Amino acid sequence: MKYFIEAIIKWKDFNGKSNLKSFWMFFLIFSLLGFPIGFIQSWIGFEYLNMVYLLLMIIPYLAIGFRRLNDAGINRFLFLIPFVNLILAVFPSKKLDN
Repeated sequence: MKYFIEAIIKWKDFNGKSNLKSFWMFFLIFSLLGFPIGFIQSWIGFEYLNMVYLLLMIIPYLAIGFRRLNDAGINRFLFLIPFVNLILAVFPSKKLDN
């Protein structure tokens, strides 16, 4: 949960770096939260609750994705391509030579 909250706090940082673990833990929690939100949505009858959740989370998701590709040394705008972004996020961090 620490990684999820950290990504939400850093929602404005598109230029930093994020390691593999922080990206995938955020992605896991982000995905798993969809199930209880869907259940609550059907329980209370508000049919747009899941859409509100996705709209609120799209900026933190893009920010951590851009930071992840920055860390891997890949052009961060490739994160905008569906499904390719998850494949590129698997690449290890780029080591800097001094």
